Amino acid sequence: MEVLAKDSSGITLRFEKKDLGNLVEPIIKNADQFGKETLDLVYLLAEQDYRIDDHFRQPPHPFGQ
Repeated sequence: MEVLAKDSSGITLRFEKKDLGNLVEPIIKNADQFGKETLDLVYLLAEQDYRIDDHFRQPPHPFGQ
């Protein structure tokens, strides 16, 4: 994780793909020990991790055109 920017309105973080799973999995497994804000962030990171790997492409003319 790298802090890209920090000011009074927020923080911008950069995560490496390889680090997302290592961060997300233990927190989700112990979700009952964390607050809503932490879990919201972790679920967003987990979704992004999934989207990075999702390489679906719509086939050409899927409806028989």
